[in-house]
Amino acid sequence: MINRLLLGAAVSVIMFTVGVAGLGWKPYVVMSESMAPSMHAGDLIFVDPHATSVSVYEIVTYTDPRGPITHRVISQAADDTLMVQGDANVQPDPAAVDRKHVVGPVRLVLPHAGWPVLQVRTHPVRIAGGALLLALLFPGRRILGLLLLGGLVAAVAMVPTTGATLLSAYTTMRP
Repeated sequence: MINRLLLGAAVSVIMFTVGVAGLGWKPYVVMSESMAPSMHAGDLIFVDPHATSVSVYEIVTYTDPRGPITHRVISQAADDTLMVQGDANVQPDPAAVDRKHVVGPVRLVLPHAGWPVLQVRTHPVRIAGGALLLALLFPGRRILGLLLLGGLVAAVAMVPTTGATLLSAYTTMRP
């Protein structure tokens, strides 16, 4: 029974991923609370890089020297730059975002679906220790289990993330 449930979940995830990949959307995992309550750390978002326009009040992902950032467009200037702000931030981002740095608008948010990525990125030693403990507790096929678990952790770690680090997201917020 458990094997069938796991197989069904795996097939569902694969079918969903193939469907979203067919649309060309890029997945990102939210790493901060700067967009709360719209999205939270650990949410999986899908961004449409093929969108031709972006509207005010739309949530977009853009590139920044800190990495990809996902915030809401609050205004658009005559020179086509965007002013953006995290929903949880009192102040807008300090610099306007040039259109060429916009990856695209957020099309889909899956709450908590990026939680494994968040855990691997924020607690890698804890995850590795837990994997080692599981391998020691279940001795049958240890090497195969370790290889599969290591591959899973590596795959999870490769999913791109968006948002500043948890600490810097909170420092931009004002009480």
